Amino acid sequence: MSMVATPAFAVCLLPPHRGEQDTFRESDVPARSQLYSLAPYEIETIWRESLTSYINRLGWTHHVSPRAFAAEMILPHVMRDLGQPLPTAARFGAHEAMSLNGTGSLASAGGARLDQLTRRTDVHLLTLPWWVGDLPRRGQLRATPAWCPLCLAEWRKQGQPLYQPLLWMFHIVTLCPRHRCPLLERCPRCQKRQMILATNTTQPGACTSCGTFLGEDARSCSGSPEQEPQMAWQEWVIAVLEELLTTSQASGPLEWAPFFKHLAIYLKEHQAYSKLARVTGITRQALHRWVKSDDPYAPTFQTLLKFCYVCKVTPVQVMRNQLAHLHQARALGTGNDSALLARPVRRVVDRERSQALLQAVLEGREEPLGISQVAQRLGYDEHSLLQHFPHECAEITRRAKAYRKQRKEQRFALMSEQVRQATFALHAFKPSGQRMRGNSSSPALL
Repeated sequence: MSMVATPAFAVCLLPPHRGEQDTFRESDVPARSQLYSLAPYEIETIWRESLTSYINRLGWTHHVSPRAFAAEMILPHVMRDLGQPLPTAARFGAHEAMSLNGTGSLASAGGARLDQLTRRTDVHLLTLPWWVGDLPRRGQLRATPAWCPLCLAEWRKQGQPLYQPLLWMFHIVTLCPRHRCPLLERCPRCQKRQMILATNTTQPGACTSCGTFLGEDARSCSGSPEQEPQMAWQEWVIAVLEELLTTSQASGPLEWAPFFKHLAIYLKEHQAYSKLARVTGITRQALHRWVKSDDPYAPTFQTLLKFCYVCKVTPVQVMRNQLAHLHQARALGTGNDSALLARPVRRVVDRERSQALLQAVLEGREEPLGISQVAQRLGYDEHSLLQHFPHECAEITRRAKAYRKQRKEQRFALMSEQVRQATFALHAFKPSGQRMRGNSSSPALL
């Protein structure tokens, strides 16, 4: 005898057997999230995703503009809870959204809102408190996103997700720890900075202005000998950030009160204010303000890391009162190289070499580069070129703008032609009214 299997869902529709009670309750249904429960990338490593990157991916996953998504689903609720006026979506997406990655109330409220919408418990971890604890938020974040072009190129080649690690948002991080190359802040094609929240026309890993893939500039990044001090400093910064993250994951967001307490005891017991001031370049008055409990002033995260770097200690070691290296630096009167931590000194410009490249760009023997691209190729500061070659720089900037405008007009013309050809193709295949009437009376269709 053949048996027909009953579908699994049909069991729920059968009445209960006699004597049994229907124990189904509405509360038995698992809670559903309002948005996709999208998992953040690399949450357990220093490559964890930033909150703004997560918002971009949420928008793209729901097939809407990330900027419009934030303006509708996040901002009204967050600003109402904080009692602040609602900014425009354009201004927020281009300039103000970086605060979502930080340590302020906007970041905590935004993370909590996304935890609620996605019913996840880890979205709030995509912000800086899990790296820097309760330090003042000034100077921690960049104004606009930066990226490593080699990372983006490798990820796309290997079929890995394209996203923005929170590590790239740190103002103090200037080199990629994987490739030892500088993080870029401007599109190599249009020379514009990146908007923080993308529009619906932007693809992951692409420039938010011209759409160019930002990982295509996969050039060699081998460091020159003169860059070794900067690379040593950056490698130390990455190691310290990893240590801070590991510590906060084990015991919760860091509190810096033990750091200043132990430093105050050390400075007082060893009368080390003047000695450490000479070693680190930080004034005695500033060190006194650091450790005074009734002084509201607190140094920035960058300043603290520079102090620790020169003294050959890490912030976690000071928090744990492990000050052997600090004592050694004070006793010897020397520490790590602090020259790169002082006010940056501009390199002497090779006028002949710079003039040759500028002239080549003006004469069309080089591609139409912008001033920042020329400065990057020469290895100088952009302001140094503007100071030494004001007329050439002004002309190159004018031509670069004209070139970008021309390319934009060409793209629009190409898009218009593609739309026109597609319209003609659809019109050619559309049945005429006469043909449709003829077919409707055909005996074959009756």
